[in-house]
Amino acid sequence: MAAPIRILRFWEEYQKRNGEIVPVDMVEYCAPGMAQRSTTVAVVANLKKIRTDIDPDNPAFLMARERWAAIEPAYAAWKAGQETPANGTPFGAWAGITPQQAEVLRTFGFRSVEEIAEASDGVLSRVQLPGIRDLATNAKNWLASRDQVAVSETMSKMQAENAELRDQIEEMRQMLVEMSQRKEPDLEADGSEAPRRRGRPPKVRDEVETGIEAEAAA
Repeated sequence: MAAPIRILRFWEEYQKRNGEIVPVDMVEYCAPGMAQRSTTVAVVANLKKIRTDIDPDNPAFLMARERWAAIEPAYAAWKAGQETPANGTPFGAWAGITPQQAEVLRTFGFRSVEEIAEASDGVLSRVQLPGIRDLATNAKNWLASRDQVAVSETMSKMQAENAELRDQIEEMRQMLVEMSQRKEPDLEADGSEAPRRRGRPPKVRDEVETGIEAEAAA
């Protein structure tokens, strides 16, 4: 027997998960006669997850199973009637529209935010929805601001990548300078490093000897 609940609505909203914006199906339901007092909003995917590793007579298990048994057919019917726009931004990604407004717009053939923003006055005048022209203006402004944010994020990313590239080039330049200044060791005929000779370098030795001779002559 299905749980005694009343399904108020399904809708799609967009949430950020693992760094990506993804669509999430939501449901709002309540006990019969409680729509004006207390309702429950839940992620549909979470209601599907019913544990099977617990006592089948557990009250929580029975309640979860009966709840999903009541929601599943209605959810399937709702999904069958949903149309994903071939091009453009779905209504669920725009916070400027309510689920009720989106539903009305779908009945008039609108499937994306772009279609509302680009609709002519003649088309909008046939939509039986209060404030439809303001809604279209808001859609235009939202799309424009979203595009500006996208451009700004792209520019910031490019600047960060360029700065990192400059740092890498400078690091390589420093390495090359150090390598060019490094004195190569003297090598023997067999390629091994020649032993270092003790004593003063030839130039210093010559200067010392010259000084001694000069003192003797004096």
